[in-house]
Amino acid sequence: MSEDQFTPQRILVIDDELNIRKTLSMSLQADGHEVVSVGTVDDAIAEVNRRAFDIAFLDVRLGTSNGLDLIEPMLAQIPWLKIVVITAHASIETAVDAMKLGATDYVPKPFTPAQITLAVDKAGEIRKLERRIEALEGSMDGASPAFTSQSAAMEKVYEQAR
Repeated sequence: MSEDQFTPQRILVIDDELNIRKTLSMSLQADGHEVVSVGTVDDAIAEVNRRAFDIAFLDVRLGTSNGLDLIEPMLAQIPWLKIVVITAHASIETAVDAMKLGATDYVPKPFTPAQITLAVDKAGEIRKLERRIEALEGSMDGASPAFTSQSAAMEKVYEQAR
């Protein structure tokens, strides 16, 4: 995103490694985003229940818990949430599983600040497009083209289309 289009995001970082949480949080905050970081599944659920986020960076391994198990409950609470899975144990299978569950992106560790910025920008663009679609759908509610015809058969077609 260009500077004139920058929109700060509310970001949740979920990783059991303190250094990853700190580094990722500092990098995201330096870019102007509001960041909350947690290290456990329970803390992540509590934060998602407490406030809405735009993006979540989610580690696959959270101690003895599987981070992927958080995807569905987080999306149930915040349907527009964009989840970026991060992991030191990257595999095609894990990436596919994450995407099937609803993750937006997948970034293997170690990652660079540029990779994180790209993931945030991508998630922000997707959300912006979703909002635009919602607005267009809202403006289309109740609006139907005024097609008319002298033919009774064509009037039935128009009615079915409406």
